[in-house]
Amino acid sequence: MGQAIIGLFILCTPALFLVAAYLFYKNSAIQAFVQNKLVWKNPIDKAQYDYIDKLLSSQLCFFKLLSVNGKAKFIHRTLKFKESKNFIGKDELEVTEDMKLIISGASIQLTFGLDYYMLENIKGFYIYPTVFYNRMMKLKLRGATPPSGNMMLSWKHVELGFMQPNDKYNLALHEMAHALKLSIKYSDNFDANFYRYINEWKSVGMPEFQKMKHADDSFLREYAAVNIHEFFAVCVEHFFEVPTQFQYNLPHIYFHLCILLNLDPINVYNDYKVKR
Repeated sequence: MGQAIIGLFILCTPALFLVAAYLFYKNSAIQAFVQNKLVWKNPIDKAQYDYIDKLLSSQLCFFKLLSVNGKAKFIHRTLKFKESKNFIGKDELEVTEDMKLIISGASIQLTFGLDYYMLENIKGFYIYPTVFYNRMMKLKLRGATPPSGNMMLSWKHVELGFMQPNDKYNLALHEMAHALKLSIKYSDNFDANFYRYINEWKSVGMPEFQKMKHADDSFLREYAAVNIHEFFAVCVEHFFEVPTQFQYNLPHIYFHLCILLNLDPINVYNDYKVKR
């Protein structure tokens, strides 16, 4: 009799577990619980999960359209990235947890399709209230990314980049694009697919880059003509902010950027997976 009761308890426990998850998570309950706690093992409770979900959904259109599994993966990577970096406020700016999550989320948006996403060359972030003066460059800047060390960001312009999601400007994505490209040379670990394909993408984009140096009628904003590094970063901004326009105007560059980053921002119904 005792063994039968134990056996029945063992059989019923998973069902009770899922019922509890449903009561706790409500909408998409079981999926959210399974993906957040069992699949991705995120070290957060329901209240924290809901808070991060709400924050990132309000700031990152990319995140908002992900599936339950996609969101759990994104949050997992965001937390891991955030915990590996230093966030330092400059000019008396107090860095909040929301700032850390949004900046980390920008990096994860860019690298969501890659296997390796930690950007080890970036040790942390200097976050300024607004435009700042860089003594080394002797310029006022919104952002700057060294080969390794601390990325510099104007928080005002990080916010503007996500508040205006289709104006082709996104400071955080722009600087993260520089960091990703630099990671090949200045990190011990980097994404193998990105490493293998970046030169192919450059060769596809080179005719448009050369054209921009002699004309001003490109779909891409003119800053892309400064050098090949800025060309890549500006392409990344357009890729996420106006993907349909990008695909229409520069289909080859867009397609190969999908392959390079292993995601397609147009495919909003399938976690941005690339259709091959």
